[in-house]
Amino acid sequence: MYENFGPQVEGNNITFKLFFPDKAKDPSQYTRGGLPQIKKIQVVGTFQKHLKPEQKDWDIENAPEMILQDHSKGMLYTFSTTLPDDFYEYKFYVTFNDDSTRRCNDPCTKYSGQDPNSENSGFVVGGKKVENVKPIANRLPPGDLIIYELMIDDFTEKLLENSQPGEPPKARLDFIKDKIQYLKDLGINAVEFMPWTAVLGRDFGWGYNPYLFFSVEDRFTNANSDVPEEKLNRLYRLKELIEALHGEDIHVIMDGVFNHADKGDEQRGGFPYYWLYRNPDDSPYCGPFASPFLDVDLNYQNQCTQEFIFDVCKYWLDVYQIDGIRFDFTLGYFLPDGGDNGIAKLIDALRKDFERLGRENISLTIEHLTEPRYLAIDVTSRIHATGCWFDPFMFKAFEFGNANTVNTSIMRAMDTHRDFTPGSGPTVYIENHDHGTIVNKVGGSRLGADVRPNNWFKTQPYAIALLTLPSTILIHNGQELGDEYFLPDDVFSGRVISRPVNWDNLNDSIGQTLFGIYKKLIQIRKNHPSLRSPNFYPSFYNEGDIYFNNEGYGVHEDKKIVIYHRWGNGLNGQLERFIIVLNFSASEQFVDIPFPLNGVWKDLLNDEEYTVTNNRLFNQKINSHWGRILHAKG
Repeated sequence: MYENFGPQVEGNNITFKLFFPDKAKDPSQYTRGGLPQIKKIQVVGTFQKHLKPEQKDWDIENAPEMILQDHSKGMLYTFSTTLPDDFYEYKFYVTFNDDSTRRCNDPCTKYSGQDPNSENSGFVVGGKKVENVKPIANRLPPGDLIIYELMIDDFTEKLLENSQPGEPPKARLDFIKDKIQYLKDLGINAVEFMPWTAVLGRDFGWGYNPYLFFSVEDRFTNANSDVPEEKLNRLYRLKELIEALHGEDIHVIMDGVFNHADKGDEQRGGFPYYWLYRNPDDSPYCGPFASPFLDVDLNYQNQCTQEFIFDVCKYWLDVYQIDGIRFDFTLGYFLPDGGDNGIAKLIDALRKDFERLGRENISLTIEHLTEPRYLAIDVTSRIHATGCWFDPFMFKAFEFGNANTVNTSIMRAMDTHRDFTPGSGPTVYIENHDHGTIVNKVGGSRLGADVRPNNWFKTQPYAIALLTLPSTILIHNGQELGDEYFLPDDVFSGRVISRPVNWDNLNDSIGQTLFGIYKKLIQIRKNHPSLRSPNFYPSFYNEGDIYFNNEGYGVHEDKKIVIYHRWGNGLNGQLERFIIVLNFSASEQFVDIPFPLNGVWKDLLNDEEYTVTNNRLFNQKINSHWGRILHAKG
């Protein structure tokens, strides 16, 4: 429903549509909230000069008034006109019943304006015609994905800085499109974009403060060009980027922030369904629900909010053909006491829609970070999400990496798929946008982003583990190059800072080595589906076994060695097995390696072969901060 509100453009005909729920017409729309108390609504903007010869843009006195129409769920205000090709900005000028007035944005606009001081809504007539994006040819199950977490500003900052004078103007999304071959060479098969929806202002931010849920952030799409064609075509850049990624079999996942909105201020505006009500506290879309977070919480107790966010998801899924959504901060809209509203009802509605449309393998992943950390597994199963972000292994990497040690508690963190129900699983990482980089956490140079880390090699066994664990894999942008940045872990300690990917790292030995390691590990995982199976041994490890268990698997705390077994069906359906050996210590270690069967085993990481007898390789040297990935069929 809501995706069909906002400006509807057909050729040169434009119809503005603005909806308000009314529980007198549909009692299910809300239980808390009220009506906006509106006397009239006018549309003002840069299109007015085309309506009548004597009109000027932003002329409130002569601005057209919207017509109130009946709607089965509430009130629908509309205004229609015909306009020449151009990009236009507008706002609703609202006169309330007490004759007070306010300029408000359109909650369903598909574009934001260019001026951060006015924060208008926008629409385009004419320009490049890019309809719904083509879906990816073969959408993989979420468990097969190797995701590259991409922060648009950070990924493109140095590319933008290094652009040459005289080159055609590019927007940040254009620079990402130029790097698709790089992503393909690395081997990832999915990109998870940090939030791309519109935020207030044009200053740097992570995007977790949206205010226009149907709109792409202007600073990502704007090439800052005065060429009229560029001004129109920038509005289609995200569609073109997604289609280009799909053309290379790279999935696209959206980071969706649906717990809260940025209310802004009354003069500039913010979340429209806050300011469109004479008393913003009357808005049924806003108000406390579960766990408060930032600014204005969305009130999922009301059906109108559920419908609005469902339609936002549907818009990105249908028009942009994204392959999944990562739902940010689901603690804010999950009811632990058993209520169905919020994220539970949202995922249920999306799944029913996928079934109706015959859509398969859409990733619906929740970020439900709790203490204890494994509680998110139960929530994932309860609401039928496809998975959740899974922090435990990352924190073990942080804990042990700097200390050059390891203990048996790492085994539960590595048994990642344990307790998940069939059809769901974890997304595992050793670095993400919320924390300092893994190189920094294991004791890097700490001398700033321009100084290469001196302990980067300590990340190697964690990278080997990451790509051999049962899970969806996530790699944060720049991780594959050894980028090093510190972030405070406290969410309120100013950690939202710029961390541009340093592309010069591709030219030095550290960057080249790490890129080569990640590329090789990714290819090993893609070549062997058994590494994507949930099978892991030793599961339910006895943490009292500090020198391996009776079969020789687990943790040897003195030597800082971890050994585990993975198995499943290969590409041809034949059973294949892996023994992974990891050395987390600063010195080489000698260890007996156990095997479930005798015969020839190939070390895919080091390109060596071994013949196993008596189910053991004895006294094997494992280099410091390194490991083996031993493979055999049968």
